[in-house]
Amino acid sequence: MPLPESPLQIDIDASLFLTLHKAATRQVDAAIDALQAGDFDVALTLAGAAEGMIERTGHRMFGWLKLHPKAMERFTQREWITILNTERDWLKHGGQPSMQISVAEAAFMIARAASKLEDWTPKMVAFKIWLLANLDRI
Repeated sequence: MPLPESPLQIDIDASLFLTLHKAATRQVDAAIDALQAGDFDVALTLAGAAEGMIERTGHRMFGWLKLHPKAMERFTQREWITILNTERDWLKHGGQPSMQISVAEAAFMIARAASKLEDWTPKMVAFKIWLLANLDRI
């Protein structure tokens, strides 16, 4: 049976030049779009990739989270980092046959990624406003 003609319209000659910062910024913005659409796995994957692209010293969310004193009272640092990265690592490497991903896990991964970027887009600012307004509900 022959395949039908593809309805996709993709310019085969197109390319995209990116810096690390621009690529990470685009990924965080796309992660926010995915979060709004309910695609928490896509949001978490994009944000996790963006977070890993940017090296930044100074204040960033993951650096603060991984050494949080209350977590260190309950877990070793290695155990805590594993907990913080559970969904991201499962989406990247697989493992158990299924995983439930909530809006909170995706949102916090987006926040982690955004905290490594110095220049925020309007979408990131709107996400921060939403996150702060909903912290007690997620």
